[in-house]
Amino acid sequence: MKPLLSLLLVASCLHSASAIGEWRVLKDGEGGQIRARFEGVQKDRYLLRREADGKLFEVSPGMLTGEDRTSFDAQAKQLSEELAKLSKMAGSPLFSGTPFEVRKADEIAAVLHLSSESRTKHSASWRAYTGDSYRLFGARPYSVALYAGEDGNASILSAVYSNKGDFKSTMGQGEAHFEGKSEADEASLAKAMAEDEKTVLASITGVLGEPQIQRFGDSRKTRRKVMRWDWNGHSLILSSEEGEYVSLSIVPLELADSGGKTGKVKDGEIRKRLTEDVVRVENGDVYLGQVPMVNQGPKGYCVPATFERALRTAGIEADMYLLAMIGKSGMGGGTSVGFLLDEVRQQVRSKGRRTEDKNVKELRVRDVKGYIDKGIPVMWTMRSLGPYNETANGNTAKRTRVTDWKVWAAEIAAKAAEVVKKESEQEAHHICMIVGYNEATNELAVSDSWGASYERRWVPAPVANWASSGGLFMILP
Repeated sequence: MKPLLSLLLVASCLHSASAIGEWRVLKDGEGGQIRARFEGVQKDRYLLRREADGKLFEVSPGMLTGEDRTSFDAQAKQLSEELAKLSKMAGSPLFSGTPFEVRKADEIAAVLHLSSESRTKHSASWRAYTGDSYRLFGARPYSVALYAGEDGNASILSAVYSNKGDFKSTMGQGEAHFEGKSEADEASLAKAMAEDEKTVLASITGVLGEPQIQRFGDSRKTRRKVMRWDWNGHSLILSSEEGEYVSLSIVPLELADSGGKTGKVKDGEIRKRLTEDVVRVENGDVYLGQVPMVNQGPKGYCVPATFERALRTAGIEADMYLLAMIGKSGMGGGTSVGFLLDEVRQQVRSKGRRTEDKNVKELRVRDVKGYIDKGIPVMWTMRSLGPYNETANGNTAKRTRVTDWKVWAAEIAAKAAEVVKKESEQEAHHICMIVGYNEATNELAVSDSWGASYERRWVPAPVANWASSGGLFMILP
């Protein structure tokens, strides 16, 4: 095996400096030289970054000699000492000697006690809505979410502390989300936010020193002033938006260096991906198999959570807390679809996509079929009423045992006729996604932002129409 140049390359596109590494000239074993620096430890090997292309590679300490070995040994020792301080700072062994860009997200999720939220071919996420005893950087985050790309490596960790959605919310989760309310007021939220920001800031500053101040965000309305610390392939971003939230994100250095602006997925790639993700079943079911889930938790964030899911399906990064902020949600949630549309249209245009929205008087399979066939989820405004949910839950459970689909179609049509005779009340206003259809059985597949159990529920089109508010919104490739 050739020293250095033929060592295992680890996927990487970052270029920013490690907190402790300096560039050194190393021999490559063939009489040539490369410039590289120490950036971490992976098992019993050192991780070095090559200056020429920014790639990380592994090298056994025994392959290094002289000053190179002495220098990298010293940096590895310093890294080990810093890790102990960082673990104490975070209140958990969150950090490791491996830069963020090559860390397996499921390992981080296990350390932070996060549950799997979503896993598709293109991404994965984990999330926890925490209890009173949970602490991260000295304060209680209400929500901790971790995202990963196709390779399974961590891309973003987001901890949201006191915020107007979760703070003092007594709302339930899932269908119970319409019960309860937020008991917070602006004064109590402001006080809690100030305490959280002070605690997290003191925790990080005590170990990593004073932060840099920069602007961060992917669009005009989401750009904000943040405090930033860099360490060993990680950037810690602390943000406090008055009356909205305190959050701490850990991101790769490259994303921090770009000010939070993410790249654009090529139009052809996203069209191909969307169509390939359409699932067609022998019984006539057609549905989208790779829509990421976002669990809005115990707050009224169905609008921003649903928009986040649709944007991520279209290859555009999004965060429901940021969307709630620009959507002018009140305490506990309750974001209006209308407030978000202009901002989402702007984000979509900046990434080379288009939007379409319409109102339908009578919701039918044919209204969504063309979009689903192209892999496009349809955001739908409706009322999450009792008879609708009872039908969705019951039919979805029974569907797994159906053998004769003609009999099934007749059975659900008869029951749907009974539901639509009931008075449709103007309450429990909600937005979710239509992600599939079956023309033969006249059913729609609906997905709510309430966790894995609500990823895909099947509802007869007449019952969906009975609960419909008529608004449809699509992000087009």
